[in-house]
Amino acid sequence: MRFSLVLLGLLTLLPWSDLQAREIFKSGRYTVRKVESTCKLEILLHDGDQEPAAILALFPSDEYFGEMFTEKNRIGVAQKKVRIQFDQEKARDIPFIADASAKDNYWRWQYLENTQGLLNMLGKHSKMIVSFSNGKNMFKYTVSLKGSGKAVLALRHCR
Repeated sequence: MRFSLVLLGLLTLLPWSDLQAREIFKSGRYTVRKVESTCKLEILLHDGDQEPAAILALFPSDEYFGEMFTEKNRIGVAQKKVRIQFDQEKARDIPFIADASAKDNYWRWQYLENTQGLLNMLGKHSKMIVSFSNGKNMFKYTVSLKGSGKAVLALRHCR
């Protein structure tokens, strides 16, 4: 009983493991979750260790801001903006919304101003490079977009 309560408490601390979150689709770095009545696509950002250092979350509608989760111990809080580049195209800077951040014991998260068009770009390219700074260090993650089309389709069909 005590173990169950501790486990339940730990799960509530994880931003994507909300008790009302339901996993709709999962494949590689891509997970589609329904949190209450809203669906989102989470893209895990990591190097070879397979443990995510950051998570980029996109929504099926431009009514919502994007989200950026960063692991507290490895990164801390990302500063100012996220830079996203698809294949060899020009990089796009997406600023964070000022004073719209939150944290728990493991993650820091912020909202991105405008992720308009990013979902459409996922299925049309072969790789995405996401980079940002925590004020001291620059972090850069290359994501293969293989399988992203299925994740976007699952997000668009999520109800």
